[in-house]
Amino acid sequence: MSAMNTLQAWLRQAAAERSLRPIDTELPSTLHKLEAEENPLCWLLCCLVSHQYGRGHSCLRIEELQHTPDFVLGFALPDDLKLWLEPKAIAAALQQSDWVQCMEKNTESVEKPLVYAAGRLYLARLWKAEQGVAEAIQTRIQMPIANDSEPPLAELLKRVFAESNDSSIDWQALACAMAAQRKFAIITGGPGTGKTTTVVRLLAILRQKYGDNLRILLAAPTGKAAARLTESISGAINRLPETMQKGIPTEVTTLHKMLGARPFRRSFKHSGENPLPADVVVVDEASMVDLEMMAALMNALPANTQLILLGDKDQLASVEAGSVLGDLCKGAEEGRYSTNTLAMLQPYTPHSLAAFGGSASYASESHASEGEEAPSMYNQATVMLRESHRFGADSGIGNLARAVNAGDIQRLRGGSESLFAAFADIELLSPSAKESGQANDFAALRKLVVQGYRAYLGQITESDTEMVARDQWAREVLTAHRSFQLLVALRKGPWGVQGLNDVVADWLESAGLITRAPGRTKSWYAGRPVMVQRNNYTLNLMNGDIGITLRDPETGKLRVVFEQADGRIKWVLPSRLSDVETVYALTVHKSQGSEFAHTVLVMPDEINPVLTRELVYTGITRASKRFTLVAAKPAVFAQAVQQRVIRSSGL
Repeated sequence: MSAMNTLQAWLRQAAAERSLRPIDTELPSTLHKLEAEENPLCWLLCCLVSHQYGRGHSCLRIEELQHTPDFVLGFALPDDLKLWLEPKAIAAALQQSDWVQCMEKNTESVEKPLVYAAGRLYLARLWKAEQGVAEAIQTRIQMPIANDSEPPLAELLKRVFAESNDSSIDWQALACAMAAQRKFAIITGGPGTGKTTTVVRLLAILRQKYGDNLRILLAAPTGKAAARLTESISGAINRLPETMQKGIPTEVTTLHKMLGARPFRRSFKHSGENPLPADVVVVDEASMVDLEMMAALMNALPANTQLILLGDKDQLASVEAGSVLGDLCKGAEEGRYSTNTLAMLQPYTPHSLAAFGGSASYASESHASEGEEAPSMYNQATVMLRESHRFGADSGIGNLARAVNAGDIQRLRGGSESLFAAFADIELLSPSAKESGQANDFAALRKLVVQGYRAYLGQITESDTEMVARDQWAREVLTAHRSFQLLVALRKGPWGVQGLNDVVADWLESAGLITRAPGRTKSWYAGRPVMVQRNNYTLNLMNGDIGITLRDPETGKLRVVFEQADGRIKWVLPSRLSDVETVYALTVHKSQGSEFAHTVLVMPDEINPVLTRELVYTGITRASKRFTLVAAKPAVFAQAVQQRVIRSSGL
C-alpha cells in the first residue's frame, strides 16, 4: 500500500472514530483541488493543524508533535504515521509545498493557506490574526505618553485612592499609574480584587487629564458580562469623590455590537478603514476573547486609542482558538518588570518594587516579535491585583479557588483536614454507598436543586396573579434566578447538560414548581430558563443571554423575559427564539461573565480532557456566597485539578 493510501485509510478511520472532524479530513482534499500536492506528509500536517485549531490552539508546534504526538493531539497517532514525523522530512515537505509559506520575516505578505514560522504551523488566517494582535500591542506599549499634565498623576491618584493606607503595596493604584502612562494595559486579578473599581478610578483620572471631550467605549464579550459591568461601574462611580464622577460612561455594550457585527459575515463594520470613534476602549472579561476577535478589535482601533483589558488570567480560555489573555499575562504574579518600568511605577508607592523586577533576560524593552523576549514586553503593561475584597482569609470560596490554582490536592480532598470541613460556605457532596451513582438517584443533589430553584420559581407562582408592575415583576424573577445555578463540565452524558436538564425538570415538576404539557418535555412552560445560543441582531439578543419564560399578566400568553445591558426588560414571543437551550444545568464555559449567589458544580464520574484546573477554578469563582461541589467520584475532581489547559500559540 502506498503512503498516500495508508494515510487515506487512516483518515477514514479517524473520521469514523471522531478523532478528527470531517472538516479536518476534507481540508487537504479541498486544497489539493486548488493546488496539487502529492506529498502525504503535507496532507497529514494539514489535517493536524486543522484538528488543533478545532481544539482551541492557534498553531501546531512541530517539535512537540515529533516528541509527544499523542499528548499534543489528544489521541493516539498510528505508529506507522509517527515514523513520518522525522525532522528533516517535515522541514523538506513544508519548504517544498505550494500550500505552505515559510516565513523568514514577519513582514512578508501571506499568499498561501498555511504558514510555517518559528517551528509552528498555522492556518494562514490564524497567523495573520496572531501577528496583528502582537504588533498592535507592541506598537502601543512603545508609544510614549506625556506625563506632564496638571494636576500631576500623583495628585490625581491621591484623590481617587484617598482611603488607601500604606501598610502594603496598593496594586490598584499601581494599575492606574501603569495604565495612565501606557496606550495599552492589562489589569488582571481574581474575583473581588477590584478590577472594575480600578478601571473606573482610571477613567476618572483620564478625564481629569484630557478633559470632558474624551471619548470612552466600554465592552464585554457577552450580553450577560456587559450587564454585570454596567451594574458594577455604576456602583464604583458612586464611590468616587463627587467632583470626579462626571462624564464616566455606564453603558456597556457587547464586543460584537461595538465593532458592528454583520449577520452571516466574518468582517465587522469597524475596521482599519472605518475605525471606532474612541479615545479609550475598555474590554472586561478579556479571558473570553478569542484570537480572531482580539485581532478584529485591534484592527478597529485608531492608532492613538488607548486600550485597557480587564480579566482573570486563571479562568477558562475562550471557546474559539487562542488563549490571548493567558498568553499576555504569563509571569504576571512575578511582575517581571524592567528597570524602566520599575522606575515608572516606583514614585507611586512607598514600598520597594525591586522584588517584582525581571531577570536580565527580561530587562529589554526593545521590539521583540518572536521567541521568548516577546512576553517581556507584555509584562511591562500588566498589573496583577492580588487582594480579594470579596473572598478574604475567612472565605471558603476564596481559599478553595486559591488551592485549586496552586494544585493543592491534599486540601481539596474530603476528610477532616480538607477545606470543605473547615469552611461553612463550601461543601462537598458525593452519592452514598446505597445510591447508584446516577444523577437521578442522588437524593442530596435532588434536594439541593429543588430548594435552590424554588427561589425564582416560587416568585413566579406567588406573584404572577398580583398584577404588580409587569417589568418590575419580571426583573424580580430574573434577580431571584441569579441566586442559584447548577454548572456542569460536559454537554453530553448523564452528568452533562443534556442529561441533567431533563432530570432537573422532572424533579421540579414532581415538586409542583413547574407544569409541562404532557408528553412534550421540550415545550415552552412558565418557569423554563433558556440561554440564547447564537447572536440575534433582530431581537438584540446575544449569545449567552439568559431569559425566563413567564405568563404575561396582561395577556395570559407565554413570553420570555430578558434583562438588557441598560436594565430594561425585553418580552419576547417564544416562537421568535429558535436558537435557545434550557439551562437548569449550564456549562462552565457558558457561565463565564455571570455570577450567582450559590453555585453547584457537578463533576462527571469519569475523567475527560475537558476537565481541567481552569474549568474547576472558573466554576468555583462563579459563586459569590456559597459553593457546592458534587463529585460522583471525588478522585475525578482531584485529577481535573492536576490537568491544565495548555494552548499552543506564538504570542
